[in-house]
Amino acid sequence: MRVWMWPKYSNLNLYNNLLTDSLCGAGVEVMDLTHGRLALRVARARPGDVVHVHWMHHAYQNRNPLLFVAKSALLLTTLLVLKAKRVRLIWTLHNLYPHEVKYRRMERAMRTLICRFCSGLIVASETAKRQAMAEFAVPASKLTVVKHGHYADVYKPNGADVRRLYGIGKDAEVYLFLGAIKAYKGVEELIEAYRAVQTESSCLIIAGKADREMEAYLRNVKDTRNLVLDMRFIPNEEVADLLGAADVMVMPYKEITTSGSAILGLSFRKLVVMPDNGFIDEYFEEGMVVRYDPGVAGGLAGAMETAMRSVKEGRSPDYERALRQLEWGPIAERIKNVYQGRDER
Repeated sequence: MRVWMWPKYSNLNLYNNLLTDSLCGAGVEVMDLTHGRLALRVARARPGDVVHVHWMHHAYQNRNPLLFVAKSALLLTTLLVLKAKRVRLIWTLHNLYPHEVKYRRMERAMRTLICRFCSGLIVASETAKRQAMAEFAVPASKLTVVKHGHYADVYKPNGADVRRLYGIGKDAEVYLFLGAIKAYKGVEELIEAYRAVQTESSCLIIAGKADREMEAYLRNVKDTRNLVLDMRFIPNEEVADLLGAADVMVMPYKEITTSGSAILGLSFRKLVVMPDNGFIDEYFEEGMVVRYDPGVAGGLAGAMETAMRSVKEGRSPDYERALRQLEWGPIAERIKNVYQGRDER
């Protein structure tokens, strides 16, 4: 079986690397459908091949509405060619919508059309499946739930003393936000909540590449006591040591369908703070997440205090059982079944 993957590998998200390697281990030949070359590369696909796309919006989005329409027309033409050639199109719907949406109605129309062209759609939770069915009128028979695999033993520690590098005491209580810093991730609310629970022995690390809007906001934060801002892309080789320095991961995202960052925290056996959502119940065991209602004043601050108290009490959830459900081998076999059109869903 030959699969054209977009992307096959990524320096920004090791999910694709792990998925590709596990599929190769399951006997799938994975070809690289290079970013920006969808229309050109699929011409080489043969009947019976599979095209598997992860983030489809790169193929049609543009801030100029005329270019949005033009790119959308080119993509739909490409999908027509695939259908005529009897090439199966699989789309992993990581998010219901892209994080940045300028033309909501056009975005919904395009995603609804693409879903109709797809032979199968993959989502990472039953919650996401229900959302896709409701938003894009996708029949249940076309949707398959395949969980997001874990990152256990993927990021290796280098032995860096991150607390010393950041000037944090060995006994400090450390909260960590890790990942791209964008408005939808709730960083402003996080800083406000941290100020409400901050003590002399606590620290908040915000680490990741900030977009222009959030960089301007963070550079104007007045009180930076016990606040570490590392506004750069965190290289893969630094991730393990950074996570090792933290007691609690905080992800106050305003929108969550599936969170690779939360699964990263799970993989490193870190207690996670995040808004209440269906994704939590499908991936985490008891005591692994402190959830809160973002509509309740002080909810995030209270959850942060609860999480840190739980860590200090030394509670130890059954992380191994949760991680066994996210092994890449069974995930690859399930996706291979989707490619072959014989998944039981």
